[in-house]
Amino acid sequence: MPPLDKTSISNLSILIGCALFARERWLGAFKHPAIVGLAVLFVFSPFATSVFNPESFLYGDRFIPPMTLYDAASQAALNIITLIPFVAAYGLLNTDERRRQFLFALVLAALAYSVLMLIEVRLSPQLHRLIYGFFPHSFGQQIRGGGFRPVVFLGHGLLVAIFCAMALAAAAARWKEATGTRRTRSGLFAAYLALILVLCKSLGAFVLAAVMVPAIAFLRARRLALLSAALCGMVLLYPAVRAAGLIPTATISEMTNAFSTDRGDSLGVRLANEDELLQKVAQKPMFGWGSWGRNRIYNPETGRDNSVTDGSWIIAFGTWGWAGYLSMFGLLSIGAVSLLWRRRALKAISVPSAALCALLAINLLDSVPNSSIVPMTWLIAGAVFAIGCPSSGRRPRRALDRHPATLEGD
Repeated sequence: MPPLDKTSISNLSILIGCALFARERWLGAFKHPAIVGLAVLFVFSPFATSVFNPESFLYGDRFIPPMTLYDAASQAALNIITLIPFVAAYGLLNTDERRRQFLFALVLAALAYSVLMLIEVRLSPQLHRLIYGFFPHSFGQQIRGGGFRPVVFLGHGLLVAIFCAMALAAAAARWKEATGTRRTRSGLFAAYLALILVLCKSLGAFVLAAVMVPAIAFLRARRLALLSAALCGMVLLYPAVRAAGLIPTATISEMTNAFSTDRGDSLGVRLANEDELLQKVAQKPMFGWGSWGRNRIYNPETGRDNSVTDGSWIIAFGTWGWAGYLSMFGLLSIGAVSLLWRRRALKAISVPSAALCALLAINLLDSVPNSSIVPMTWLIAGAVFAIGCPSSGRRPRRALDRHPATLEGD
């Protein structure tokens, strides 16, 4: 059975809610052949991975077991649970008003969470230990710039930072649409969340916000959606571009070192590890190495794990190969990428819809250096899919951002 953690329990709760209150509307995503194909590949590719990984390994005193059909079935069940927010969002976050409500809820959640974040900025990350009895990650990684990154209950300070960056982007979208006192209030919320983001001490999240928040605030909705779609497409193709050596890793590392030696060293270690991991996955490119840490690199004599797998892309690519990576990131980015093929119809796209595309781009770009694919990522991807991949049948251009059910008076 898959582990019952905060991800699986949250997703299963969404499933129960949809089964009770939205039975006729939330499965519409599976009417699209592309989604059905990617979902089938996402769920069943672990079985192919298990077939091609029957061998075990021994590194020093470390034993790495073979992949079994039981492992594949467990991963397939976990992948089904993972898809729940995506499918639910397509059926439920399907109108401008609902997308607007989601952005507002995200801002409110970040404002509430900021209280706990400020406590940990001042006192160090202690809430997880005090409540759950353990710290979820390396405490040393949460020390930056003579202070602390807040962790609260998200597992790592980097996850808190990207959550804050996405909430800031949502606040910027609210500010763009609002008028009068609501505009002033939205601007104050955005300024406050920008300050909280600075206190998170994460360069990557800060840079993403510095680029995307002004784009949300000042670009037209159509241009913002196209920009976000292009960025999501870049993430989808990233392993191929990275393996071909087209990413100027040395230049990026030097630029980061010029800003901060600590961050430059950290990035350099990640990039070096990615090069080694890409060499290993090249031995089994189609279905990867499977679970049990088989995708990682070990010292053959001591069994020490020499790998640092931070990015979601390298974890998915090394573990499940091209089949797993393309199915996972294909599902996450298909809605945004499809907007590139529907440019003319985007004349009627709304600010909330374009803002959701921008939030997805922020999250996917952050998943390149960090492991930041969470249920909210899948939720936003499903909502963007409802924008970029409408159901079959002709729809009025002015109703681009409405679900077919709403056109029938739902």
